[in-house]
Order: sequence, then structure tokens, then C-alpha cells
Amino acid sequence: MPRLNFTGRRRISQSHVQINVTGIGGIETFSAELKLQSYRFPDNARVIIEAYRQLELVRFDFGTVSNTEPPSSCRLSEFGTLNGVRFRLKIVSADPPSGRLLGVADRIQPWDRHQESIPRVPLLAVRSQDLGREIWRLDFTDEPLLLVNTRVASRKALVQSGEFQSLVLPEILRSILNRIVLVDQVRAPEDSDDWTSRWLRFALSLPGVSEMPEDPDTELDLDWIDSAVGSFCRWRGADRQFSAFWHNRASQQAEVAAVADPEDPC
Repeated sequence: MPRLNFTGRRRISQSHVQINVTGIGGIETFSAELKLQSYRFPDNARVIIEAYRQLELVRFDFGTVSNTEPPSSCRLSEFGTLNGVRFRLKIVSADPPSGRLLGVADRIQPWDRHQESIPRVPLLAVRSQDLGREIWRLDFTDEPLLLVNTRVASRKALVQSGEFQSLVLPEILRSILNRIVLVDQVRAPEDSDDWTSRWLRFALSLPGVSEMPEDPDTELDLDWIDSAVGSFCRWRGADRQFSAFWHNRASQQAEVAAVADPEDPC
């Protein structure tokens, strides 16, 4: 029988979820085979599948538990190559209080029938560079580029660290949205691979983020950007990431202090 975790959400076994990815003419799409009968979710609960990789996330509505059907488009063109892409299945209550998460299966690795490779178009490219005393910098010469100081740490180790992801990534998102909305005055994502459209699609895909204000209004635009960054932090669990880093750091400092000044046995 499916187990309940401490929040009351059912943990859906990955053996009950299969994601099949197919490449046709360089366009990647996916289908899902779900076995949810044994979990006894309400018939009207919503079935949501999320495809994600680092900062990139796309959400797909697969109808309800009793009437599961894919949306009109399951394209994964936002990701380019499928390297590192994982999937998440969510069962969401439609009854009051709506939006309550009833079940989840995470880190689902897709099955690629054709193993077709296409060039990757990352949401945020990262490059190592000597930045002097700066740790990192955003470069907007072309499209957003994250520069990481080669003199401080390896690019991969720094960017993937909990402290960098919890403290820096939200501000990177804020800076990029400020540039798009307030400086470049782009107000809606176009159906293109332009970097502004990709970032706006990502922001609008975050849980609880509403459509952008139709007309330019600095105060409303800043509120919308705050909402997107706040949703990103909740989605990534930024507070938990930083708390884990901070407690680990405090524990290490306490151990060092104990070694440097041991208690007098006398």
C-alpha cells in the first residue's frame, strides 16, 4: 500500500510513472504512462507533470486522475538537449483548500526512444574568468552570461554549492527580470528562442506567478518581479539550502574552537 510521508502527501513510486521522450525532426516531445489506481486519489484531482533542469522548468497539465490526458503540446524545445532533464509528477487537490499537494514523484529520468542529440540552448550559460576581487558577475553584452572568478573556486563547485544557489541564484533571476522588464521594456514572451522570451516563460511557469501587468508601471512591475523571485525561492527551497549550509558551518566552527581551546581537565 502506498506510504504517506510526514506531510500527508503520498510518495508515488517511480515504477508507476514512465516518461517516454521522442525526437522528431530535432523537436523533442514526451508522453507519460501513469499507474495511479492503487493510490486512491480523488477523481477530480489535477495531474501535473513538470520537466526541469536547474533554473529551467516547464509545467504540463495532464487533466484529472479519472480523465488523464496530455495537453495539446508536450514539446521540450525550451531545454535543447535532454542532458540533465528530469521530470516530476504532482497530484494536486481540486477541492477546498485547492492547490493542496496530494502526491508526488520526483527526479524521474526520461526514457529517450531515439537518443537523438540536438544543440543545447541553456537558460543561463556559465563561464570562468579572472574577475579580480569579484566572485561572480552577470554580463549582458549579448544574452545573460554568468561569469565566475577562476581565482576563487572551480566553476562547477561554486555554482552547485548550496550557499551560492540559495544566496546568489535568486538575485541573478531578479537582475535578469529587471533588465528584461524595466530596461528593455519587454512585457510578454514571444514564441521564439530569444533569451528574453525564454526567461519570461520560465518566470511565468513558476508556481503562483500571475501574468505580467499589461501596461508599464514601475511599481506593479517590481511587485511582479518580487513575486517571481519569491516563487523561485520557494520552489528551490532556498531557505532550507541556506539553513543547512549555515548549521554545517556553525558546527565546523564549534569543532575548530573546541580543538584550539580544549577544556582544562583539571
